Amino acid sequence: MTISGIARREAIIGYGAAIGAAACYGTLAVLGRKIATDVAPPLVANSFSMILGTLVLAAIFQSQIRTDFRVRPSRKGWLFVALAGCASTWGVTFWFLALGEAPAILVAPLAAVYPMISALLTLVFLRGLERVTVRTILGTLLVVGGVILVTLGIQ
Repeated sequence: MTISGIARREAIIGYGAAIGAAACYGTLAVLGRKIATDVAPPLVANSFSMILGTLVLAAIFQSQIRTDFRVRPSRKGWLFVALAGCASTWGVTFWFLALGEAPAILVAPLAAVYPMISALLTLVFLRGLERVTVRTILGTLLVVGGVILVTLGIQ
């Protein structure tokens, strides 16, 4: 396979994974609202969600985890992993707290403004790795504008 073929394959896999993530998060919004209002308090729901997710991921990727531990990542690498884990944990925690108080149709689009945060953080921390273009900024503003329209349409 050529380099352009490999790049194209990786892009297709990346887009497919992004669409899969969107489908899962969309499903989570509906299920999370039901769980946080009818089944368990939001923090309990979050705890069980995180524990179950960790167990499922550990079972699926156990061989990869063993391989990665043999590599012995640097302390800086572990710091980034820890920060990413904390950000993810707090994000899901706030997600369930929001779903316990507000309709899923409102929470999901509001949470979808994260590209704005990602673009800003990319400008600061990933300056040498990724470029934030005018098109990226415009796309981010369109997402935020769409969230504003959805939010205003619900009220």
